[in-house]
Amino acid sequence: MDPTAALLTGLAVGLVIAIQVGAVTVLLVEEAIVGGPRAGVAAALGVATADLAFAVIAIAAGGAAGAALASHEAEIRLIAASVLGAVAVAGLLELIRSGKPARGPHLHDPAQDASPARNYARFLAITATNPLTIVSFTAVAATLSLKGGASATAFAAGVGLASAAWHLVLTIAAGHAGRRLSPRVRRGLAIGGRLGVLAIAARLALGAG
Repeated sequence: MDPTAALLTGLAVGLVIAIQVGAVTVLLVEEAIVGGPRAGVAAALGVATADLAFAVIAIAAGGAAGAALASHEAEIRLIAASVLGAVAVAGLLELIRSGKPARGPHLHDPAQDASPARNYARFLAITATNPLTIVSFTAVAATLSLKGGASATAFAAGVGLASAAWHLVLTIAAGHAGRRLSPRVRRGLAIGGRLGVLAIAARLALGAG
């Protein structure tokens, strides 16, 4: 596969995987609504960076990565469920303590939330708790003929660009919509988002049984 075809394939694969709604999507939208477009953009780039890293690992490790992770799927699901559950509970407790909307998923002092760098790092870490995404990328990469560094680089770049584009559109739209909402509504959405993540975490945990 030549680099141009690899890039287009990476764009398609990255978009298909990015648009799947999960816990990270819920947290991302809630972060943008409560924290605004600037906070959402930083968070979106963190998610896209994790997707890019997953694509690179999948290409480099090949089918071995998917096979190794698939054999430990139950354990990985439990780890992901535990992390997401902790993030959701911490956010709910912060909402109860402060009586105000918290700015995104965090396990630290909310006074620190104004930093885009912290939002970026936080969502990069949260997305990295879902290594099963590597299996998706590996399954696709294994069917492709990515011969040479140029094609492999183009495929990974396509994945990263598609993920960034989708999540940026999502968070910018959510961020601007959030500006039109009252604090009470934003707080309600924040609570609903955390409860939604708890439900997803529970589903992951039960699926690991």
